[in-house]
Amino acid sequence: MTPGSSAAGLRLALISRDPDRLSGFAEALRACGFRVAVFRDVWGFQQADPALGWLAVVLHGQGSGFRDSVEHLITSDPFLPVAVASGMEAEAFHEASEGLGLLEPLPEHPGAEAVESFLEGLRGIGRLDPRIEAAQARLDAMAQRHHPHCVVCWERHPFGLKVDYLATGADTVEGLFGCGASYEGYRGVLHGGVVSSLLDGAMAACILARGVEAYTVDLRIRFRHAVDVGLPALIRGTWAEGEGPIHHLTATLEQGGKVRATARAKFFEGSPDQPSQPMPGGAGVRNLLRQARKRPL
Repeated sequence: MTPGSSAAGLRLALISRDPDRLSGFAEALRACGFRVAVFRDVWGFQQADPALGWLAVVLHGQGSGFRDSVEHLITSDPFLPVAVASGMEAEAFHEASEGLGLLEPLPEHPGAEAVESFLEGLRGIGRLDPRIEAAQARLDAMAQRHHPHCVVCWERHPFGLKVDYLATGADTVEGLFGCGASYEGYRGVLHGGVVSSLLDGAMAACILARGVEAYTVDLRIRFRHAVDVGLPALIRGTWAEGEGPIHHLTATLEQGGKVRATARAKFFEGSPDQPSQPMPGGAGVRNLLRQARKRPL
């Protein structure tokens, strides 16, 4: 992560031994589209998957000894923005935090009213990109409206993949998948159908993040290397271009920094106000699909 860059999605970490004190703050952030994870200590936070990427960290309940915790955090990521929720007097806090480059301090027990000033601080240092905020808001709204029970991304699906795709740019998304043993095909290898679904899901999320409802009409997968069971995978989707109702997208699946599978696809744009799944024989649809398949990916 470089100075001033945006993190991988709207993901925030709260570190507190008394998270109930932060419940209002956390819920207000979630209502704005942020994914909020709570950790009891810095060690627990540092054990999280390094592929996640964090927008910022809030330290709570550290008292006057917060400096040690902050130093541990910025040792592993010097550019990670950190805010401290503190009841200290302003002058004492300034002295204790000198040289750490902290965000403006939060109230000792911040509630929903503290969210906007916290986010403004992140925008002020270029860490929070309004384009990503807007894309995530569209993605969440469109997903809830058009496929709330998706087998790939619905978090409560009893047999689903439960991938939370997050906007990382105006035209890009990322998601993490644990590659559990229950999704095995050949021994020790993730089933190819699951790999395809993950890649297709990432591209669908890209379309939804643009505020568009569209359906896959052409999907091409290349399995470059086996996807191992038990090793988390990072799935990235990118919207490339649109030509009328046809959208071109790409996706990759990585494990351990190595690209294991890639995809290219065409999506056919429908109407969000009526059933729009393109069906064979529908008026005008057959010709559009024929044209789409003739265009190079």
